[in-house]
Amino acid sequence: MLTTKNIITQKHARVFISSPKNGYKITWILFHGYAQNIDDFFRFFEAFKNDVRFIIPEGLSRFYQKGLDGKVGSSWMTSEEREFEILDQFYFLNKMLRDFNIKVAQTNVFAFSQGTATACRWINQFKLDFNKVCFWSGIIDFEKHTNLNLNKIEFFVGDNDRFINSALRKSTLKYFTYEGGHFFTTKLLQQYIFNQ
Repeated sequence: MLTTKNIITQKHARVFISSPKNGYKITWILFHGYAQNIDDFFRFFEAFKNDVRFIIPEGLSRFYQKGLDGKVGSSWMTSEEREFEILDQFYFLNKMLRDFNIKVAQTNVFAFSQGTATACRWINQFKLDFNKVCFWSGIIDFEKHTNLNLNKIEFFVGDNDRFINSALRKSTLKYFTYEGGHFFTTKLLQQYIFNQ
C-alpha cells in the first residue's frame, strides 16, 4: 500500500499584465476559466486596454488543450489534493497583490467559470473588499463563503448555460441574464461591465 507525504516547494507562476502607456484609471484582476489559454481569454478585453490596467494570474497547472502539443491551457485545480492546491493559490494570489502593489479598494475583479470559484475562495478567506466583483458563468457555495460583500458582487448568467445550477437562478441575489450559454464576448463585456 502506498503512503503519501506532501512537501512544500517553490514554483514559478505567471502573471500577465497589460498596462497602458499613458497611465490607467482602474485595475482589473481577471481570472480565467478551466483549460483557457491566456491570449485567447484576454482577446475579449483588448478593446478596453487603453484606460485599464489588466492583471491576469494564470492557474498553476498547465497542459495542452488538445493532444500532445499545440495551445496550452491552464487549470486552477482538480479534486486531487484540493486543500493543498487551494493553499498554493492563496500564497500565489497574495504574493501577486504585494508584488504589484495592488490596492484592493481601488481594484475590480472579473472571474469566469472555474475562475469564479478560485476568486471567491480567495476573497472570502482574506476578507478582501474589492471595489467591484463580477462573477461570470460561475457557481459558488454561499453557505461556505460568509465573508463576501454581496453588495459589491454582480453575477452574469447565460439563459442557456448548462453549468449553472438552479440555486442561483432562484436566489434573491442580483444577477444579469444574457442570451446564450457558457461564454462571454467583447460585446457582452461592453454592455454589462465596461459601459461607464
